[in-house]
Amino acid sequence: MDIAILLFLIVINGVFAMSEIALMTAKKSRLQKLASEGSKSAAKAIKLGEEPTQFLSTVQIGITGIGILNGILGEAAFSGPISNFIMSFGVSASLASTISTMSTVVIITYVSIVVGELVPKRIAQFHAERIATLIAPLISLLASISRPFVFLLSISTDALLRLLGRSNSDEASITEDDIHALLSEGSEQGVIEKNEHSMVRNILQLDDRRVASLMIPRNELVYFDTEQSWDENLPKLLRSEYSIYPVTRGGMDNVLGFTTSRFLLKAAYQEHRTKWLMRNLLPCLTILENKYGSELLELLKTTGEEIALVVDEYGDAQGIVTQKNLLEALAGEFKSENPNNAWTDQVSETEWILDGSIPTTVLKGTLNLGSLPEEKEGDYQTLTGMFMWLTSNVPAVGDSVQHQDWNFEVLSIDNNRASKVRVNRI
Repeated sequence: MDIAILLFLIVINGVFAMSEIALMTAKKSRLQKLASEGSKSAAKAIKLGEEPTQFLSTVQIGITGIGILNGILGEAAFSGPISNFIMSFGVSASLASTISTMSTVVIITYVSIVVGELVPKRIAQFHAERIATLIAPLISLLASISRPFVFLLSISTDALLRLLGRSNSDEASITEDDIHALLSEGSEQGVIEKNEHSMVRNILQLDDRRVASLMIPRNELVYFDTEQSWDENLPKLLRSEYSIYPVTRGGMDNVLGFTTSRFLLKAAYQEHRTKWLMRNLLPCLTILENKYGSELLELLKTTGEEIALVVDEYGDAQGIVTQKNLLEALAGEFKSENPNNAWTDQVSETEWILDGSIPTTVLKGTLNLGSLPEEKEGDYQTLTGMFMWLTSNVPAVGDSVQHQDWNFEVLSIDNNRASKVRVNRI
């Protein structure tokens, strides 16, 4: 009979242990969804989670009480029989009593840990929300019954926490790093596809990316200059892979607006081609290069325009940024008609050929870099910028620098910019 009661108490201990883990680890968002669907148990689980000291006190009272009863019943159930068994081998009564007591403690501890702690807690981890909703009414009832003692334990715990500089109202806030960690874990387990992980990560990073890292830089732009003839403009436009162009007067220091390949084709059949083109220019939106990607998204969304001119603090044009650039920041680089314009080219598992204009956020994702030097200061936005920051020099062919587990070597230069960089794992 004592053994049956003992096993029953160990199972009850397991219920308390299970409820503790379930209520602590259950995702609040899932419980809120269940509560919104009419689950009163889920609502009680949420309330218990918001008052951890109260339900932890209730659980601890139950576990401690059961532990004391286990010791008393265990001694009565096992000590006598074990002692008699040992004395049958001619061992003295005092020694047999000591050995039986130790054996009783070991047996009860082992069964209590496995059946009353480890197994229930593991089950609670696998089915946290389901168990939390099932157990919440019982814990709420026990908390009400033991309210005076729970109240004493709660105020004692809160007082000690305040002495230690913590408050019971302090909650562990979810950070962006926590979300990234969850996404990585979900991707590794196959719950989230790799492309989904990449897109969500890029969306979260959009608020950290400067417009300068999204734009087509000024030295790569192809534009229509109204001070040049059509015969001078058309060849360079035909060689370009772009479909939208700045229209300038004398160069990029005087941008009048934008035009598209479709408008250029229409203008070519007009009697006064340049005048017709000027009358049909797209508006010239401007945005500062140090603005963030989220601000660019809001600008293009509210205006409905496809393109914006990127300027520095002095108002000088530094490049242009389009809806496609913004989409690439979220979905990844689109395959270019010219393979030489690709940001990344993986030669092997340990070697990459990277474009010098690759944004630092893409660089980190490509090479799995944890961080870049002084990246939070925003001193650079591209691989070339990082290279110049690390070397304190304008890059030249053959220059190299090391960062973390990678060696960066300049392969080619274009207007003082590292156009191609070989990256090898050290």
